[in-house]
Amino acid sequence: MKKRILSLIAVFVLPLLGLAQVSTIPAEDIDPEDSLVILVDLSALDISKDYVQNLLDDHNNGMDIYMWTWNPYEFPAGHPKENGTGGAAWKNSNELLKMTLVGGTTYSYKMVPTDFYEVDATTVYNKDIEFLVKPKDGGGYGDQDRKSDDLKVLVDPPVTEKKTVFGFPTVIQQDDVFTVYYDNNREEKASMKNLDPNDCYCYVEAELKSGTVVKVANFFNVGDTPELQMEYFDDGQFRLPMVPKDFMPLTPGDEIKTMKFVVMKKVYLTSADRVDEDFDIELCH
Repeated sequence: MKKRILSLIAVFVLPLLGLAQVSTIPAEDIDPEDSLVILVDLSALDISKDYVQNLLDDHNNGMDIYMWTWNPYEFPAGHPKENGTGGAAWKNSNELLKMTLVGGTTYSYKMVPTDFYEVDATTVYNKDIEFLVKPKDGGGYGDQDRKSDDLKVLVDPPVTEKKTVFGFPTVIQQDDVFTVYYDNNREEKASMKNLDPNDCYCYVEAELKSGTVVKVANFFNVGDTPELQMEYFDDGQFRLPMVPKDFMPLTPGDEIKTMKFVVMKKVYLTSADRVDEDFDIELCH
C-alpha cells in the first residue's frame, strides 16, 4: 500500500516539477472547502536576487523550509497558526507551517483553505492565497534575508452557468448598448420549449430613481408592440438589443435605477405563456 501511495504522488506531482514557481493539486477549479496541495519549486524562483539564492543555499544545506502567509488571513501573535513565534517571529517560523520536500527543489504544503485560515469560501475567492517561503530563520534585511518573493495561488469562484434569460454586458449605465438574450434550448418549462422564431417577445419595465415605474407596454399588450419582439438570430437563440434611456418612455432628467425583463409568447393568456423567472438588472450611475 505504501508503494502505491508513493506511486500516486509521483504521477500527480512529478509532472509539475520545474514548470512554475507555484503549482497546485488540483491544478484548477480549486474548491476552498476541499483539500489543496500547494507546491513551490525553489529552482524556478529568481535566483539573481540575493535573498532567493540564500534560500536555495539553505535548501542545498538540508535546512527545513516553511510557509509564511498573510492572505486570505494572517493570524496574530499568540495564535497557534501565527507565522512565527517569540519576540523575533521572522527568525523562528512556526513548526505548523513547515513544508514537505517532495523531490529535487520542490516543497509542498497541504491544507483545506477555509479550515486552515478559518474563513469562509467567499473570503478565499476574494483574497486568494498569498505567501512566501523561507527557512526557519529568515535572516536579517536586504542581502541577509533568506526567502522567496511574494507568491500567490489564485482561487477563482466557479463559473456560473448561464441562465435561460441573461444580459450583456453585465454592468451598464442607461446610455450604454445592452442586449437581453433568451436561450430557448435551455428552457425546462414544457409550454415554452421549441418556441417559434416569430413567437418570442419580452416585457420590459424600469424603476426610476424617483420610485416611478415605467413600461413600454402593459403585460397583456406586449405581443401588440413590435419593438418588444425578440430577434431570432440562431438555433433557439433570441435577443433584444437596446439603449435603455432611448428604449424606455423617459422624460428629461429621469434616471433608471433597475430594469425587469420577462420573456413570453406573442399571445399571453396564462403563466404557461412566459418563462418562470424574471430577469432583473441594476444600472450604474
